[in-house]
Order: sequence, then structure tokens, then C-alpha cells
Amino acid sequence: MHICHCFKSFSLSVGGVEQDIRYLSQEYIKAGHRVSVVTARKPGSSQREVVHGIEEIRTSPLFTIFKVPIMPNYYHCLSVLNADIIHAHGTVPGISDISVIYASNKKKASVLNYRFDGNADSLIGSLFAGIYNHLINPFIASKAGRIVATSRSYAQSSPVLKHYLDRIEAIPNGVDLQRFNPGIEEGDVKIKYGLPENRIMLFAGRFVKYKGLEYLIRAMKFVENGTLIVAGSGPLENHLKQIVHEHNITNVKFIGLIPHEELPRLYKISDIYVLPSITRGENFGNSALEAMACGTPVIASNLPGVRELVTDESGIKVEPKDISSLASSINKLLDDSNMRKQMGIAARKNAEKYSWVDVAQRFLKIYEDLLKTKS
Repeated sequence: MHICHCFKSFSLSVGGVEQDIRYLSQEYIKAGHRVSVVTARKPGSSQREVVHGIEEIRTSPLFTIFKVPIMPNYYHCLSVLNADIIHAHGTVPGISDISVIYASNKKKASVLNYRFDGNADSLIGSLFAGIYNHLINPFIASKAGRIVATSRSYAQSSPVLKHYLDRIEAIPNGVDLQRFNPGIEEGDVKIKYGLPENRIMLFAGRFVKYKGLEYLIRAMKFVENGTLIVAGSGPLENHLKQIVHEHNITNVKFIGLIPHEELPRLYKISDIYVLPSITRGENFGNSALEAMACGTPVIASNLPGVRELVTDESGIKVEPKDISSLASSINKLLDDSNMRKQMGIAARKNAEKYSWVDVAQRFLKIYEDLLKTKS
């Protein structure tokens, strides 16, 4: 079959959704299927390219608003491609909705991979997201051949998905269990980034509001004999560094944007991974899953989706924005090496439930079922 992924951007090395598309595509190609991605064209890139067997179809945005590229030619690209399966990732205005509408108009099989409710950091963006969730998203959900959410708890608490629970299948994101595993070599990663020998906490991700990194940084003021390593970049970088400076927080170290191939080693050398997200913008927690696959215990916010991923055996859950609980949970784990060891073992065992091989098979089963109903 010919499977088409639809998303606003695509890269083989960065981005949570992009990595999910990459791993799913690799499994589909192994199974003998053709895979395409229709996405935004970046300056200097070609309109069409095949990379690692994945056919990328790129169309130039007219402009970008609220980090969403507006691509008038998107519907036409889908028409020319004429794939069997339309797999829309989002929701992303002007992309996942156009993809589902195209599939509905052309009687194509479609999957709406509902990854997050519309959200934005700015006041105007939040207003637009609210309108979109109220007016557009329900219509798109009703048109999709199948709706997939990353967890049942996220679907049940979604202002959109809670009305379609009888049509939703919960399929989590996956993890590469070979690439992320407790047996990988550390190499010289500590020397390369000037890291301490032990008592390391790690955060890796974008510096955006919903990630809640500000609260984790403030919590480090109350953590003794431990260092927070912050890997990533984003629009809040200067603000976060200013907090460190103004509050004289000496145990936080920014190491910049890390190549994706080096992340497993960073997870491996960390005593704790922390995911301090504060809103539903965090619907699952890919980085926490990768850390657990490396045998690293996790401290994570008690949010829908995340709470299903991080079990009580593999980590500790705290309420969003709770600086005191973040600090006390970090101190508790740092001071108990046996607890960290047992949680690390349980974390790896938990991560093994999320193999990309299994996740891809579940999606392929949905595709096959949808094609049968179309024939």
C-alpha cells in the first residue's frame, strides 16, 4: 500500500512528531510499503527528495502564523500523490484538516493521529486555538476514517476527543529499543560537555512555555549536591538563563542543542530524567520514554498521557508547577541509590512495551481495515 504522512515539518534528526513519522516509516518500508510525507518546503531544499526510502513532497508556505506554515498548494500535492492511506498528524491548522477533508472528498482511507489539542503560548494564539478546537477540530474528527490518540486518558480529557470516544483507538508513541538501551557505551560525553561525574538530572527538549522548564530550574535552588543538565534550545532560552542569573542558581548547566545521535548517551549517564511539563501540550512524553529505555528513572508531571507512560515503579509523578514537590522528589531519588537502581530496571521493562515494531503493526492493521471498507 502507499501511505502518506501529513505534517507541518519533517526531519530525520529532530522533532518529536517528526521522529515518530520516521520510525513508523522505517517499519512500513521494511514491510514492503511505499511511504511519502507531504510537508513544508524549507529555503534551499528541493520539492521532492527520497531520503532513506521515504519520499518527501515539499510545498512552499505562503507565510507562517503561530508557528504553522500556510500552504495553499497542500491539497493539490495530496491529489497528485494519490496515496492509498492519508495519515494526518496533529492537529495542525491547514494541514491535518486539509488532509482529512481531501481524503473524505476523494473517498480515501484516513487516520487522524490526534496528538494534541490546539494550543499556543500567546494570548491571541490561545484565542485562535480555542476557536479552532470548538469549531474546526470536531468537524475534522467526524470526517476522519479512524481517530488515534496517544492514550485513553488524553482522549477522555480532551475537549474535542471526549465526544468521539467510541471511535478512538489509543496507540502510544514508540521507542527504538536498540538505540536507547542501558547497555550503550557512555564514551566521552561527560568530558565533551564538561559534566560532573554523578548526581546528574537531565532535561532535553524545546525551551517553550508548556515544557515547564522554568519550574524545574527554580526547583534546583532547593536541590543539594546535584546538577541539572539542560539540553536544547528555544524562544525562552534568554528568559531561563536570566532566572538562573537573578536567583544565583549555581547547579544548572545549559549545553545547547544536542545532536539526536548523542541523546542516548546523555540519558545513560543521568541519574534522573525530569519532564516538568505544565499543560496538555505535552500529551505523551517521548523524551521520558527514551530515558526509561536507557534504564533511567523519571520524574514527570501528572498530566493526561504522561501519567499512563510513567508508572509508579519506573518514576515519580508530581503536580504541574509544583516547585516544592519537584525539589523534594529529586532530593529523594538522589539520596537513595537503591531506589534509583530499582526504578531504572522497572523503567527499561516498562519501555519495552513501546517497541516501534509493535506500534507500526497496530497502525498497519488499522490501514488494512480501512482499505477493506473502501473496497
